[in-house]
Amino acid sequence: MADATRQSTETVRQAPRHVRVILAGYGTVGRAFHTILAKNKATIEAKHGVSVDVVAVCRSQGAWVTESGMEPRPLALDERRDMSVSDVLREVEADVLVELTPTDLETGGAALENIRTAIDKGLHVVTANKGPVVLDLPGLKERAAKNGVELRFEATAGAAIPIMSLADFCLRGNPVTRIEGVLNGTCNYILTRMGEEGLGFDEALFEAQSLGYAEADPAADVDGWDAAAKVVILANHVLGRPLSLKDVQVTGIRAVTGEAVQLARKQGYALRLVGAVGLEGPATVAPRLVPLASPLNVQGTLNVMRLHTAYAGPIALSGHGAGGTETASAVLADLLALPW
Repeated sequence: MADATRQSTETVRQAPRHVRVILAGYGTVGRAFHTILAKNKATIEAKHGVSVDVVAVCRSQGAWVTESGMEPRPLALDERRDMSVSDVLREVEADVLVELTPTDLETGGAALENIRTAIDKGLHVVTANKGPVVLDLPGLKERAAKNGVELRFEATAGAAIPIMSLADFCLRGNPVTRIEGVLNGTCNYILTRMGEEGLGFDEALFEAQSLGYAEADPAADVDGWDAAAKVVILANHVLGRPLSLKDVQVTGIRAVTGEAVQLARKQGYALRLVGAVGLEGPATVAPRLVPLASPLNVQGTLNVMRLHTAYAGPIALSGHGAGGTETASAVLADLLALPW
């Protein structure tokens, strides 16, 4: 009898925790997240002790709700419910909001209110949306602490590059004093092609758009605002320095000429759009000459971040700072890092 009781207790202990996800945004990153989650469901249960189901998908056209869990698939219009994200948060039982709607750096868009509502309801939040984090990170952190939930946003600064996890966990006893890096893959691809092939800016931009590396309206990337948003996030979270976008001195790459890039290359330098911020002094995003052998001279769509630390000198991480699958992998990592 005792053995049977012990076995029953062990079975209960081993049962995975059921985690219910509301997924807001079903574009490239949202679909990739759902696919990766479903593909790795058994591994996640075995390794992390959680069984994760997407119980609702929200898009601008409405919501698809299946409280037993949805598999990744095309969303049928006849299954759509006329519900907003706030409606779903109010009516559907869930444990976490995964917020992957498009970024709005001016107002935060609906995502900011969605995140606030989810936190107030007692849901954890994971997001790759830079807007709310840039505009109200201190307020969102305070709200999350008050409600006993976590807000995680690794993907907002470097997609698959785990820069905040490095600072939060691996460098707990080693303060970061300065951060600099190549923070935008679109700009880096353009500057790489201008250096390799002698292309002009317009030619390289057109090529990037043709390959899907640049948006039809590339302003946020090539004018430096995407990189500036990442500088703000890193300054606030890693350095504890309260900055907003208006505090960053921003110069994009539109004025960079092929001749300037070629001349720099002949002299042993590469032109890269570099974001930089320290504990004091100006926060900047601007084209900068870096030695060809520098860790900042990454190629193509790669990003790199270099953290200057108090006791270990500079530590650099490089990887893909954009892309649906890459960003989704960081979102999933944040989800699994929540206190289940």
